[in-house]
Amino acid sequence: MTQHWDEKIKTTMAIAAAGTGFMAAAGNILYDYIINRNQSYMFGPLKKYKESVKVGEFLRMDISEETMEWAEKTTISQRQTHAYDGTNLNAYCFEQPKPAQRWIIAVHGYGQSASAMFPFVKPFYETGYNVLIPECRGCGRSGGNYYGLGWADRMDIVKWCRLISADHPRAEIVLFGLSTGADAVLMASGEDNLPSNVRCVIADSAYSRLTDLSNYILKKRSLPSGLLTFSVSMITWLRAGYSFMQASAVNQVAKSHTPTLFIHGGEDELFPVEMCYELYEAADCTKDIMIVEQAAHGYAMFADYEKYWERVRQFVTTCLPAEKEDTSYMSKIRNRFRRSN
Repeated sequence: MTQHWDEKIKTTMAIAAAGTGFMAAAGNILYDYIINRNQSYMFGPLKKYKESVKVGEFLRMDISEETMEWAEKTTISQRQTHAYDGTNLNAYCFEQPKPAQRWIIAVHGYGQSASAMFPFVKPFYETGYNVLIPECRGCGRSGGNYYGLGWADRMDIVKWCRLISADHPRAEIVLFGLSTGADAVLMASGEDNLPSNVRCVIADSAYSRLTDLSNYILKKRSLPSGLLTFSVSMITWLRAGYSFMQASAVNQVAKSHTPTLFIHGGEDELFPVEMCYELYEAADCTKDIMIVEQAAHGYAMFADYEKYWERVRQFVTTCLPAEKEDTSYMSKIRNRFRRSN
């Protein structure tokens, strides 16, 4: 009898060990496929997304010749800083020829680099904004061996906001994000140390919770979503320092007091549009929502360009009233001095 129970225990332990080993292996494979910057799977993120780019030399994917010509002719500088954990962070900056107090910080999506945001920042620059495009950790010329998927990037965005606020105390900042970059700015908006210079947030195609997104994608592929999401979340926590359970834009917007515009494509098959509605309902701040019915993931602007920018301008105008012209005597003296120089 005792021998019978010993055999049962051994069999159970062997099955448990095999199951644990399988889940650990599956979690590591998914981590290397989704999170790891350095893993070179042929079916993983395209290698060209990971390559560093020189100033003035950018990827041309999804960028019109007009936008590319603007980017190459406009004066651009490169800025760098360090994240809270020491990771080197890179950004590109388009500053106005004349001093301007308004800034847009535009954050790209998964695995991309700064050039992906050129079509989105060009209209802002042309209306007088300074532009800063950070490259998220693991992307472009920024350091880091993993993708942050918004959550690990949120404090980096706060850091960039604080740097601009320190250099330009009167700055008025608009945060703009696309895809996982949208989650980075939404999650940053819920942080206590976000400077008050941030006037509004525009989030285009964000997910609600990383666990929900993972489950949704795995289910579409007929995979055991719950177990695999838990497994890759634990491996990500061990290897990158954050878990999928932490990454909740829903929780962050519930803490935010920054006016937010949520934009989403009605035909988004990657981040379902229901996630946008959930984020909008959870937000405890001044808010608006725009659904472009015919748009796929991240393509709302391309699907209806005029409607997109009209809505964005309307929202930003309510958050940043028209600037008053400084007509003081000292201001006139300063301007005359600049012209003489």
